[in-house]
Amino acid sequence: MASQKFTMEKILDWRSDIEESAKRKLGQVQVKIEAQKAVLEDLIRENTKIKNDQLTTTKINDLRHQQLYKALLDEKIIHQKNQLDLTQKELETAQAQLVEAHKDKKVMEKLKEKELWSALELEKKEEQQQLDEIATLSYGRSFY
Repeated sequence: MASQKFTMEKILDWRSDIEESAKRKLGQVQVKIEAQKAVLEDLIRENTKIKNDQLTTTKINDLRHQQLYKALLDEKIIHQKNQLDLTQKELETAQAQLVEAHKDKKVMEKLKEKELWSALELEKKEEQQQLDEIATLSYGRSFY
């Protein structure tokens, strides 16, 4: 069989590149989420530690500082949760883009497969024609 080249190979390559790009983006967003979760957990641990320290502190000035620090930590926790929610939405978007890119690539791969199959069928048909022609000629020679 002659080497069959897919007519839309460049488009398939382009869509493969888009899919790889979407995979990288998804991985980056997942790493970002994990980092934000770690920051949130640290803030929550620090907040819990401050609450426990307030139970043992008897000085009013220390209690006031701890209360101010706890209020600051509460604000940071709320802000970090909002950031995490935004990143979760970014993750969902990246996942949807990856699914779409994968679908587009699969469409092109199916077209490539169909084109290859058509080329094979055409080659078989031409080969069969040649065999029929040879058989007809050899029959004609043996008949005379």
